[in-house]
Amino acid sequence: MHYEQLLEQALDRAITPEEAIYLFEETTGMGRFIELLKCAGEVRDKLMGNVFKLWCHVPSMTTGCITKPPCRYCAVAPAALKKDAPPVAKPEQLAAMAKMAEQVGFEGVQPGGGCTGLMGADAYEDAKVIKDATNLKVYANYGYDMSEENIIKLKDIGIDRIGAQLEFVHAEMFYKIKPGDNLEGRKEVLGLLEKHNVGLDSGLMIGAGESFQDRVDGMFYLKGFKNLVRTSICGFMPMPGTPMQKQMPATSMDIAITLAIMRLVLRDVDIEGTFGRDDQLQLWIAAGTNMRLIHGSFRRASNNGHGRRPFFKAETTPVAEDYEYVDVLPFYVRMIEEAGMTANLKPLAG
Repeated sequence: MHYEQLLEQALDRAITPEEAIYLFEETTGMGRFIELLKCAGEVRDKLMGNVFKLWCHVPSMTTGCITKPPCRYCAVAPAALKKDAPPVAKPEQLAAMAKMAEQVGFEGVQPGGGCTGLMGADAYEDAKVIKDATNLKVYANYGYDMSEENIIKLKDIGIDRIGAQLEFVHAEMFYKIKPGDNLEGRKEVLGLLEKHNVGLDSGLMIGAGESFQDRVDGMFYLKGFKNLVRTSICGFMPMPGTPMQKQMPATSMDIAITLAIMRLVLRDVDIEGTFGRDDQLQLWIAAGTNMRLIHGSFRRASNNGHGRRPFFKAETTPVAEDYEYVDVLPFYVRMIEEAGMTANLKPLAG
């Protein structure tokens, strides 16, 4: 197998599992790294176009993830298990934030997240508030916590996609990192979404101790779902106070290589970069991504700026009682345009 020849062929056809492993093993040094990213970017432009999709996260009416024990990397879920957990948004607050997201031009929003124990009932309530107030697309991401009944209800109100992030496709690795989670439950949700022809969103985590084979197996497992519309690579990032706080994070180069190989496997699917490392967005674009869900655009004003912070002191606008909008969009648009793509923002007139 010849590296340059394989990349030339990959411009016109999907690569095989064996070829994906070869690319992981043989992409060493900056020269081959640049060649791989160039190939992935060309495939993205050819099959997905030159428009970069921007979505944002909105605080919601969900109570937060109650997975117990929490995933070993997670610093967020334990808060939902405490008696002093932060309050959830009210329907009118969620509606106001959704309207603001639509006003500034986001294509869609993701409310909530995590397994709340309500089997998707809260996902439906969140989505309905947003759909009643706006024309935004909505992404529901509640892990394996999703019943068939609520999947159907979400489909009936026009949900864009439902997430069940696998992170790891093999049980041994999955339960090592996520001891309180449910791999088979997540796979069952993937099957239900396929059964009911609902958009599927699922991705992988890297840098937590998995092998190249684990990554490739995950990519090709996801490729088996005809309703897969969006996927992602989450590069492990150690969080203070968690059991994995001393483990090194995934490197920017490893994340980009994995995204590029994923693009050569999943050629006509929306692909997104990793959570919380948005300063690397231009590198992800070079690796073939075409989408970003921005966290931190909406936050509680009473937090006094604590929590997820933007790259700079962005302008804030009051949106609803105790919530504010943080205008980080200009920086994202600048990064996207410098990388040669066009942001798909469509601000409402007036």
